[in-house]
Amino acid sequence: MTQNMFQEGLYQVFVKDTPSTSSPSTPVSTDDEDIFNVRIHRWFGTVVNTRVLVAGAIQILGALACILSTVTHACVSYNCSVSMTTPVWSSLSYVAAGCLAMEVQRKADQLKVITLMGLNIFSLLFGFAALLANSVSSTEPVPLSTKEQRAGSYVAKGSYIAFTVQCFLASVYILFLSWKGLRRYSPTHIQAYRNLSQQNQDETNGPLLEQEELNL
Repeated sequence: MTQNMFQEGLYQVFVKDTPSTSSPSTPVSTDDEDIFNVRIHRWFGTVVNTRVLVAGAIQILGALACILSTVTHACVSYNCSVSMTTPVWSSLSYVAAGCLAMEVQRKADQLKVITLMGLNIFSLLFGFAALLANSVSSTEPVPLSTKEQRAGSYVAKGSYIAFTVQCFLASVYILFLSWKGLRRYSPTHIQAYRNLSQQNQDETNGPLLEQEELNL
């Protein structure tokens, strides 16, 4: 009688309770989002470490230097023509992207990372358009009488181009790290991992349930 009670208990545990536990759970969206945010924060905090922070600082410093050199070049060569200060506005978007990169390094989540990628893409396109607009501008430069003025104009022009390229490279690097983190810890991969774990668990429990049914 004791053996029959023991077998009946095993039957209740392994057979009757199994369908409810092995059925796929529906409320996974919130859990997946929380897991994704934790993992993406860990990605930027430990794997990426301070590289996004450094790239954001490079963006901010490069953008500020680009603003200064652009204004200097416009005032020396074009009498402070507003049409020649286009890179100033793209540099402001680089400053915003750099500040957001520092915030993502401090506390990363999915919304911040996607916003960071979008802002960097916008900054890349805006910066390229600003350089192109300056190169095809019809504004005539003022004649420079001394060698010092001409040298200063060339240095200022080369400086804002170099700092813009620096911001370009920092944006591309941040985009690469952000995309890699989103791809590595996407909810699709988390769900696939859960399905694989559930399948392995079902394959492990299958022979045990069959054996219990045969014993009963």
